[in-house]
Amino acid sequence: MRKIMGCTFVLLVAGAVCFAQTGQPGAQVPTVTYLEGAVTIDGADAHIGDTVPLGAVVATSSASFVDIEFNTRNAIRLSENTTLVFNPRNLQTGSELRRGALTMVLKRISAGANGEGFLVRTPSAVAGVRGTSFFMKVESESSTYVCACNGVVQVLGSDGSLLKELAGSHHNGARIQNAGGIPQLADAPLLYHTDADLEKVAAAIGYKIDWTVIDH
Repeated sequence: MRKIMGCTFVLLVAGAVCFAQTGQPGAQVPTVTYLEGAVTIDGADAHIGDTVPLGAVVATSSASFVDIEFNTRNAIRLSENTTLVFNPRNLQTGSELRRGALTMVLKRISAGANGEGFLVRTPSAVAGVRGTSFFMKVESESSTYVCACNGVVQVLGSDGSLLKELAGSHHNGARIQNAGGIPQLADAPLLYHTDADLEKVAAAIGYKIDWTVIDH
């Protein structure tokens, strides 16, 4: 695992890896498939059907949300009051969740040389997702809530050492706090999201979550 400058630790979410490039058969460019309320892409009002350029800043306001689908079998929902720098193809820095929360169901994602797939950075964490149902919320500059909703999450130190593994068929949450540059992990209950939230995102890509088994 490469050390990512400025980050205290890495979350590696294990699962199936399948690669599809934009322009190949069955692939889909990042597209806004649904939204409610006020949503912007690089400061301009977003609309259903808009493409989302790599590196674009996607932002939602109060009582607003947006769904983005890409590579046919991947779906992301940004909750209200969320800002995301969308960059799924950059395996060095990844996407940046600056504030708010996102729900992801990723079934078709690329992998880098060290196994990273969809990278998501927050002010206090980095999540490397390789195909799973996953939730992440920035609680503060020093605290991130993560949930392996249906999958396996390995929490690694910046030196690649394993700190903790989260495995769950039906939500396994944790809170990661960065206190003085030292990551502190604690178990956390189901917060901020529900089964129905994940199922809605999964349904958009034709996937049904089986809550009785862990998705690898």
